[in-house]
Amino acid sequence: MSTLLKSASMRTQGALVSLLLTLALWGCDAQAPKVEAIDSQSKTLSCSLNGSPIQIFITKGSLDASVLYEGKEIKVNLLEVKDFYQILMRFDPQIGQLKMNKMGNELTQVKAGNEQVATCVAELKKS
Repeated sequence: MSTLLKSASMRTQGALVSLLLTLALWGCDAQAPKVEAIDSQSKTLSCSLNGSPIQIFITKGSLDASVLYEGKEIKVNLLEVKDFYQILMRFDPQIGQLKMNKMGNELTQVKAGNEQVATCVAELKKS
């Protein structure tokens, strides 16, 4: 009989440890920064690219965007990838390829095999 009680006690302890571990891990996820979809609100992202200002205009509810760079407006699409948005546009050798992090505060330029990261500032638009 004591073996049966020990076995039940061990199962109860195991279940308790499992529950506590689950709660601890869940609490860790709560500490992670909340990331909203980049198109959750209309906004303008202002960054620097090749030493010149670049602005990305995003409309709420749309992954179509406009880029203003060196006086030219370029229509682009944002493609959500695992942890960033790829900016799809007609290839321009001066710009290369662009991608934006999920937070919308970093723009990465890939040009001639080199990556440059620029900090961006978001200005939210009233809907």
